Amino acid sequence: MKKFLVILGLLAVSAPVLAADKYASVDLDKVLRSYKETADATAQFQKEEADIRIFVLDAQKKVVSAKTDAEKKLLEEKYNKELQGKVDALQAKKVEALKKIDAAVKAQIEKIGKTGTYALILPANNTLYGTVDITDQIIKGLNDSVK
Repeated sequence: MKKFLVILGLLAVSAPVLAADKYASVDLDKVLRSYKETADATAQFQKEEADIRIFVLDAQKKVVSAKTDAEKKLLEEKYNKELQGKVDALQAKKVEALKKIDAAVKAQIEKIGKTGTYALILPANNTLYGTVDITDQIIKGLNDSVK
């Protein structure tokens, strides 16, 4: 009888602990597509890439219009250096923007995870069943913080 009471007591104590484990999932692709900062960064980078394409076209015209081979070579070298500098600067901006977006998304997931007392949050593509989808909460929190 004593063993039965001990086992019953252990089950009563452990049942709330097992029931408290909540699991969530996040569709990260949807979060990134819906996050305002991602859209703003994408638009900015597309504009800068268009500016680089215009620079390339202008440089090509100037190289073609050069009168001598030596002048063409000097112009090519000059414009190649400028182009490389522009491309490197744009790449650095992209990396910095992605780091910022990644940090914001991770922070929001952590915040929702703590306030929702989730034991585990997984990417939606790694779950089949048994999780609460918190994607919309994450998106709302991110976009509210931008305003």
